Amino acid sequence: MLSRVFFAFLGLATLAGICRAQDEAMELKLRWQPGQFYLQETDTDTTTMLTALGQKHDQKLRMRQTTSIKVTQNDAGQQLARVSIDSLKGELLQDGLLNPFDSAKMQDALPVLQKAVGGTAGRAFTLVYDASGNFQDVRDISSMVQGGSTPDLTSIADAKQIATLYRRSMEMGLPKIPVRPGDKWISDEVIPFAEAGDVQVKLHAKFEGVVDRGGRKHAQIAFEGSMETQSDTGTKRSVKVGPNSKVSGQVFFDLERQTITLSVLLGLVNLEVDGKKLPIRQQVTMRLAAMKRSN
Repeated sequence: MLSRVFFAFLGLATLAGICRAQDEAMELKLRWQPGQFYLQETDTDTTTMLTALGQKHDQKLRMRQTTSIKVTQNDAGQQLARVSIDSLKGELLQDGLLNPFDSAKMQDALPVLQKAVGGTAGRAFTLVYDASGNFQDVRDISSMVQGGSTPDLTSIADAKQIATLYRRSMEMGLPKIPVRPGDKWISDEVIPFAEAGDVQVKLHAKFEGVVDRGGRKHAQIAFEGSMETQSDTGTKRSVKVGPNSKVSGQVFFDLERQTITLSVLLGLVNLEVDGKKLPIRQQVTMRLAAMKRSN
């Protein structure tokens, strides 16, 4: 009898421990692991609704970007994530004609594609984090800077913006503080875009719960919100993100490896080009294709 009572209490204690563990707040913070190699595949489907401007066809762009990240640690304990854009492949549907492209042979692509994406593959930069995983700096951007021995200041600024956009896109939807399943939060950030200026992105996010993906526990996060170019007195921009631009998405964060294995972003952007409204619909899907010890 006493043994049954003991095991009954032991079972209750175990159950209570499980409940407490589930109630513990989790830090869903991206951490690049030193000594690891990450391979990401990002599929982007963009529809530019030219019919809204009276043209006969919409323009559709499908693109897959392969990105590799090799992480090391220096003597100061900083984590150095070397991000390299390895390749771009896709197709552009324009005026009813399908135009493929491949960064390995961009000379065969349409001139407009050569100009838009021709110099993207081969670019690289390093994101620097402290020992606690807090972002500190962008380094090693020479592959994205023009001008040789006399670097072009504009291309330096553009290179840093590209690195910033990559980092912010990886962090989009993640909470700044530890959270529990069911928790909700609001983020309000300003993200710089080369052409559209400083874009204010407001998101309402929720920690939906812990789910299994590929045998690993993941935090599932959902978010939705708005984005719009901030008013900049005295600056006339030919391109703006207009009012009522919407964004939503899902993020799956690997709790053990502290990285994102899948994110899906949906956007309906009311772009304003030279004062004309140009609606754009976009879906961006990023998958962690591989994670392994680096050589």
